[in-house]
Amino acid sequence: MNELKPKHIFIFMPLLLLAIIIFNGVYTINSGTVGVLSTFGKYSTEVQEPGLHFKLPFIQQISVIDTKMQTANYQGEREKNLSEGLITKPKIIVLDSKNLAIGIEITVQYAPIPKEAQTILVKYGKNYFEKLINPIVRDVVRNVTGQYQAEEIAVKRTSLGNEIEISLREKLSGGPFRLNAIQIRNIELPQIVRKKVEEVQLAKQEEQRLAMIEKQAMKNQRIKAIDAETEKIIRVTQANANSEKQRIDADAEAYKIIKEATALAKANREIAASITPQLIEYQAIKQWNGRYPTTLLGGNQAGLLLQLPTLDSKGAHAR
Repeated sequence: MNELKPKHIFIFMPLLLLAIIIFNGVYTINSGTVGVLSTFGKYSTEVQEPGLHFKLPFIQQISVIDTKMQTANYQGEREKNLSEGLITKPKIIVLDSKNLAIGIEITVQYAPIPKEAQTILVKYGKNYFEKLINPIVRDVVRNVTGQYQAEEIAVKRTSLGNEIEISLREKLSGGPFRLNAIQIRNIELPQIVRKKVEEVQLAKQEEQRLAMIEKQAMKNQRIKAIDAETEKIIRVTQANANSEKQRIDADAEAYKIIKEATALAKANREIAASITPQLIEYQAIKQWNGRYPTTLLGGNQAGLLLQLPTLDSKGAHAR
């Protein structure tokens, strides 16, 4: 086996030292994070974006800040660090305006502002959540909730959430963090308050039920009134229709009579116009039975009837 000669050692050592220097001088910033270089413990104001970078080995150090959205859940009784960017803290216990203890479970989502990474490290360090975010959240929740009575919180949950969010944004405004959203997950009320709230809700439900019954009764009354009015309209319409039909039938009958009388008068006029003395004589001769009439309408006196003497079979006047 070949032994390493002194001249080989002198050649190998500088190469090894160079490799160590290069290895310690290269670093990578991942997406969703930024880096801040420190030289002899002093942080640079320049923020290192994601990518490959170089630093002075043994002189400069890189501190990485996660700028992705961070989630803090305040729930339960114990503290947990479930995963990167997700923290679970105990629920927040607050006192209402009557000093009744209320448990608030809330979720807060926030993110460090990348360009403020140097400020975060200088003022708060990497444990900025415990030093800044957590105290502000607890303080805001207690102050806002303390203005409500426990009975009100149950029915004003949305208003409570809005006020907490507005106050929290004001507290973080101008700082190195951006508030994304907050959401109230649960509100634990004292037993006496829960019972009272349940009674109020039951009373409201009963009131709503009675209101629905009353509304349905009024609707039924309107339906009956509409049905009665409709039936009345139908009767009136039917009566008017019958009356109109009778009038039309009467008009038709009168028209028929007038037409028949007009036709008869016209026929009589035509008949009268067609009668002549010759026609009368002809008709008299045609229908004479060989006997003389016993009465005769004569003279100029209208309606004067003359009684003619009768003849016997021999032509003599009968007595």
